[in-house]
Amino acid sequence: MTLEENSLFGEYRLRELISQGGIASIWLATDKSGASFAIRVLHDTFSSTSTGPRLFRNGCAALTVLPRHPNIIPYISHKKINGRECMLLEYVEGDNLRMLTLRSDPLLDELLSDLMLDMAAAIDHIHRHGWMHLDIKPENLIVSRAGHLMLCDFDTAVAIPNVPIRMDTKSGTPNYMPPEQLSGWPLDQRADIYSFGVTIYELLTHGKPFEGRTPQEMLQNQLDSRYKIRSVRQFNPAVPVALEEVILKCLAYLPERRYQSMSQVILGMNGALGVR
Repeated sequence: MTLEENSLFGEYRLRELISQGGIASIWLATDKSGASFAIRVLHDTFSSTSTGPRLFRNGCAALTVLPRHPNIIPYISHKKINGRECMLLEYVEGDNLRMLTLRSDPLLDELLSDLMLDMAAAIDHIHRHGWMHLDIKPENLIVSRAGHLMLCDFDTAVAIPNVPIRMDTKSGTPNYMPPEQLSGWPLDQRADIYSFGVTIYELLTHGKPFEGRTPQEMLQNQLDSRYKIRSVRQFNPAVPVALEEVILKCLAYLPERRYQSMSQVILGMNGALGVR
């Protein structure tokens, strides 16, 4: 079934295609009362062996059990409409962090500290409730028009293990994965702390922490325990020294040398930013 703008989809009318991903498309839709929603519709082109549907359902399952939080995208339900699996979400008018960065949106300068702390609060919330996200990146961080940040796309989320475990598949985005995830080594929630560090480094410097002339060279540097990440302040002198130290600790090659929890990261960030 082809989805088209202004067409009916069950009790909803599809108003606008918001985004199109490898697993699903996201639509702005309205119900009969005119209320707006975001509907994430699973593609219907997957083969029987594809992991796409499993990941989609996994994201729904994670959001179903996670308590609501101001920095987590508001989830409503998982259902089938016209034979298509979909996820119903509250509609948040805004853009993802990647888009805001690409167009140098003034919102980033005005609310930079708030956005970083919102991001940390979202990750801390899911960790406190027993989940790790495993795909923290700018594309999965929505910023509302009012400057409120929300974490979305829980397709790769898994329960935090008692001890680090090897994952059966490497789902996620390589540039934001820690060495243990890229290498297929055992991992736990500290993988999210590393991805948070990459995202914040990029937000403050407009570049990745691992440089290279090609994507392959960047990845090699990311996997090199001897690689020295360039100072955040070298690119952005306005960054406080204490905040740079927090970011670099998040980016430690070995999980044991990173912060061991997001609550520790938040404590460090609050101190660096003068938040009481």
